[in-house]
Amino acid sequence: MHDSGMEQFDKIDAILHEGGLTLEERQSFMEALESDPDLARSYAGWQQICAHLRSRLPDTHLFVLYSLVTGGHAGELSEEESDEIRANWGVVDRVVESHPGFAEAAVQIEQDRQDFLDCWDQVDRPLRKLSSWSFRIAAVIAILAVCFVAVLTLRDSDTALQTIAAASGEYERVELPDGSVAHLNGPATIRFDERDFVRSVTFDGQAFFDIAHQADPFTVQTDEAFIRVLGTRFGVQSQQGATQVVLESGQVEVASKAQGLPTVMLEPGQMTKVTDGAPPEPSTQVELENALNWTGFIFLRQTPLSRAAVLLSESRNVRVEVDPSLANETVTGTFAPDAEIEEILNALALALGTEVYTEGGVFRIAP
Repeated sequence: MHDSGMEQFDKIDAILHEGGLTLEERQSFMEALESDPDLARSYAGWQQICAHLRSRLPDTHLFVLYSLVTGGHAGELSEEESDEIRANWGVVDRVVESHPGFAEAAVQIEQDRQDFLDCWDQVDRPLRKLSSWSFRIAAVIAILAVCFVAVLTLRDSDTALQTIAAASGEYERVELPDGSVAHLNGPATIRFDERDFVRSVTFDGQAFFDIAHQADPFTVQTDEAFIRVLGTRFGVQSQQGATQVVLESGQVEVASKAQGLPTVMLEPGQMTKVTDGAPPEPSTQVELENALNWTGFIFLRQTPLSRAAVLLSESRNVRVEVDPSLANETVTGTFAPDAEIEEILNALALALGTEVYTEGGVFRIAP
C-alpha cells in the first residue's frame, strides 16, 4: 500500500530538517531510516543531491533561484537574489547541462511546487515558522529531493552505495575510487557511491584523510559540517554533536551544515571545531603530534632522531636505538598506522644517508 501524499511530505520534512535535529531527535531519525525503506531511499537520494550540487556550485541555493527563474517566477526574487543568480547564471547553466537529472529536476520543481505549498499549509509547525524565502527553499528543495530520488536513484538502480565501518579500537584503510585514502580509526563509518563517485563521502567517527589532488573539489560531510578540499591530508573527529578538523598539509575549507554561516579556511598545523547549527570556531595552531595522536599516524616535523626513535618504539611495540652521533639529526615524514617498522626506518635512514641494523629484535640507526 502506497503512502498518502501527506505522509510522503512528512517524510520529506524529516529529511529537510535532519541537519537541525538534537542528538535525541537524530537517534529517532536514524531508527526511522532503519524501519522505513522509503524514507531511507529518499534520504540517500537527498544526500546524493547535496553531493552533486556542492561539488559543482558555490552555493546550493543558486539552483533554487535558477529553477524559480526558469519556471517563470523571477518576480518573486529580491533585488539581491536577482543580482546573485544573474552573476552566476553561466555556472548554474553548465551544471544543468552536465546531467539530465538537473534539468528534469528544475522542470519538476515548477510542476509540483504548488502541490507542496498546499500540503505545507496544512501541517502544524509552531516551532518552524518559515520566512517567505525559507518557505520557498523548503518547498522547491523538497520537490528536488523527490525528483532526484527518481532521477538519480531509481533510474540508476545499479548505483553501488558502499558503506564501510571500523569497530571501536579497529583500524581500516579505505581506498576511494579517485585514489584518495581514508584511514578509519574505529568507531567510524564512511559511505560513498562506488560506481558514480563524485569525490564526496559522508562520514561519522574518526579518520585521517589523504586526498588525491584533482581539479574537482573533494567533500567530506559529517552530521555538523562540510569539509571541502582539492588535495590535502587532515584528521576528522565527528562525535557527540561536534566535528573537529585538524589539517596536516594543503588547505581545507570548513563550513557548518547550517545555511548562511561564515566558513573557516585552515592552513597546515591548524584546527577548528563545528558544533551542530553553529559556525566553525576560529582556527587555532596545534602540535600535530598531540592533536592527531588518536589517528595512529606518526608525524615527524624536524623531529630529533632520538625523539623519533622513542615514538616509533612506543607505537610499534619494538625497540629502536640511535647512534649517539645521530641523536640530534632531524627528520620529517608522515607514516600511516599500517606502515611496517622496517619501511619507516629505511625511509629515515635514506634521508640521513645512514644504515639500519637489526640484531636480536633491536633496530639501530647508525652511520
